[in-house]
Amino acid sequence: MKRLILTLSAFALAASTTFAQNISGASAADLQKNINDAKAKIAKSDADIQNPKSAAKIATWENRAKVFTDAASVNIKGVYAGMEAAKSQKNMFSNLEVLVGTPTSKKPAADGIEIWEYPTIKFYVQDNQVQYWEETVTPDDNALDKAVEAYRKACDLDPKGAVKSKKSTIDGIKNIKQIYTNNGINKYLLLKYDAAAADFEKALALSDFPKDPKDTSSIDGMIAYYGGLSAYQAKNYAKAKTFFNSSIDQKYEIGRSYHHLYLIKMEEGKKDEALKLIQDAYNKYPQEESLLYDVINYYTAEKEYDKAETYLNKAIEKYPDNLSVFGVKASIYVDQYTKSKDNYLKLRNDADSLKKLAFRNRNNQKENDRLTAASQAKLDEAQALRKEFDAQVVKAENTYKDMIKKDSKYFGAYFNLGLVAYDKSDLAKKEASLIAPSEDKDGSKAAAKQAEQKAACKESIQYFEKALEIQPNNKDVLSNLRMLHVQMGEYDKAKEFKQRIEALGN
Repeated sequence: MKRLILTLSAFALAASTTFAQNISGASAADLQKNINDAKAKIAKSDADIQNPKSAAKIATWENRAKVFTDAASVNIKGVYAGMEAAKSQKNMFSNLEVLVGTPTSKKPAADGIEIWEYPTIKFYVQDNQVQYWEETVTPDDNALDKAVEAYRKACDLDPKGAVKSKKSTIDGIKNIKQIYTNNGINKYLLLKYDAAAADFEKALALSDFPKDPKDTSSIDGMIAYYGGLSAYQAKNYAKAKTFFNSSIDQKYEIGRSYHHLYLIKMEEGKKDEALKLIQDAYNKYPQEESLLYDVINYYTAEKEYDKAETYLNKAIEKYPDNLSVFGVKASIYVDQYTKSKDNYLKLRNDADSLKKLAFRNRNNQKENDRLTAASQAKLDEAQALRKEFDAQVVKAENTYKDMIKKDSKYFGAYFNLGLVAYDKSDLAKKEASLIAPSEDKDGSKAAAKQAEQKAACKESIQYFEKALEIQPNNKDVLSNLRMLHVQMGEYDKAKEFKQRIEALGN
């Protein structure tokens, strides 16, 4: 979420410049005084609009708009997200400590956050940078809404429309829009998602006011996108859809906006609509990387692997350095060979059971023939799955090796190659146990399978050792190596890895 703040920090900076130019050496005690001063100005403005003569003047409402806009910013005093918190030799003036003063307390919070508490506001600081804030006392909790109301009243009193297009009105509305947006960000980070969405919505509602054509800071598409994130987190899906469709229309974060619309469809249980939405979006915006990944994730989750592989190949062609795409592709092969392995062993056991049953019916030729044929059919089907297992293993291995070609220190590729080799070893071991002594009188078949198991076991060890070079204290790798050495009968080696695991503690 830190990136969210920094992305929008230009808003806060633009909104607060006038404060920053005029304040120095502030103290926390000033905050309550500023609140009281703002309340006094509000009280005078309330009295002015109760007077029929002054209430009929445009200037009265323009002044009221300024009073409430200032009231909405009185606690912030020019601070913006990303500003340094503590004063230093390199930064003696533009920091939280100078602009607001020394906090009454500093309290540690989660994720390395430190809360700087003042009489009327809390600033959340991380790595000496202001992240967001929470006002605890304000002159008026609805100050911004009342400022907008005042601008609209001033415009209503001017049938010629001059007030609406005045520079002071354009600048004032721009400032309010920025404050609404910053408030939305703060509330989002405080997990107040409904309130955040409401502030973003209010910012967008100001779009009917004229805008300075030179102003690029107030990007409605961006506001709509973050409004969508807020509504989505609040599970207000109807509002989230409106926001995201707006951000898409304005060409802002098209891929991520569609991604969330897709998630909403999925969470609503509308899988078919979700797939159509994301496919149509990808076809319309093929340059949006995240849309391609959404299509891949859909087909992968649904185990429609042929379709997933088609899009994975497109992703690898377009984004050859994204190793996570290779990882997804390899995981498909792993899932397929695991299924082939399980079904193969089941069919082998079924064939063996039928063969034994045929032997018991050896005096009933017809039943014996039927059971023998059924056993052979199971065995033939099993052998087809065994070939499929081998083919998918090779695909998985080659995909992981492709990852290593791109990054020779890629831990996950070595780790998963170790698992693939272990699966080969495990299957050879189970196949050896299925060999009937009557069919292997000289023991050659069992010996061949044991040799196959041992070779795969050694291969697995080699890959896990490579993984261990990259992450020497990885307990999963150490545990796997210990188990493999036990299987190889290398107990001293196994003991060594056991000791290394124990030395790392919990």
